[in-house]
Order: sequence, then structure tokens, then C-alpha cells
Amino acid sequence: MLVISIATAITAITLVVLTAFTIPVLLELKKAAISVRTVSETFNTQLKPLIEEMYQTVADIHELTSAVAANAEGVGLLAGELGQAGENIRMINRIASGITGLVSGSSLWLTGAKVAGRFIMDRISKKRG
Repeated sequence: MLVISIATAITAITLVVLTAFTIPVLLELKKAAISVRTVSETFNTQLKPLIEEMYQTVADIHELTSAVAANAEGVGLLAGELGQAGENIRMINRIASGITGLVSGSSLWLTGAKVAGRFIMDRISKKRG
């Protein structure tokens, strides 16, 4: 009977010590659970507006990308038109060069005709005189 009494006493002491250590652990677990709940609620309230802002940002980026794509088409069209204008300017330059050559040639022709005319007039004047 003594052994049973000692075993019962040891079991009782063990339960008291275990309870003494378990209670503070449970209290800390309760505080941790409350903190986790508070953080979770804070995240839920702050993440919803953040997610909505992210969706809005993605929509704005999509709109901006569409606008850039539309402008890229306009830039391509402008580049094509500038190329066509360059071709027209080259053609005008060729025509102007041709006209300049013609005018300079006719200018030489007129100068030659004037000199020939004066020469003939001088000859006629000398023959008469």
C-alpha cells in the first residue's frame, strides 16, 4: 500500500507541476491567437483597397498600352508620308537642276548671240565707214 501511496503522490505532484506550467503556455497561446486575429483583420481591411488599386493600375496600364499602340500606327503613317515627301522633294530638285542647266545653257546661247550680233554690227559699221 505504501507503493500505491507514493505513486499516487508522485502522480499528484506531477499533475500540479504540469498544470502550473501549462496554464501560462495556454495564456500565451490565447494572446498569440488574439494577435493573429487582429493582424488578419487588419490585412483584410487594408488589402482590399490595395487590391482594388492594383486592378485600377493594371487597367490604366492596359489603356496606356492601347494608346501607345495607336500612336505607333500614327508614327508609322507619318514616317511613310515623310518618305513620300522626300521622294517629291528629290523629284523637284531634279527638275530644278534640269531647268538650271537649261537656263545656264540658254544664257550661254544668248551671250554668244549677243557677241555674234555685236561682231556682225561692228563689221557692218566698219564696211560702211
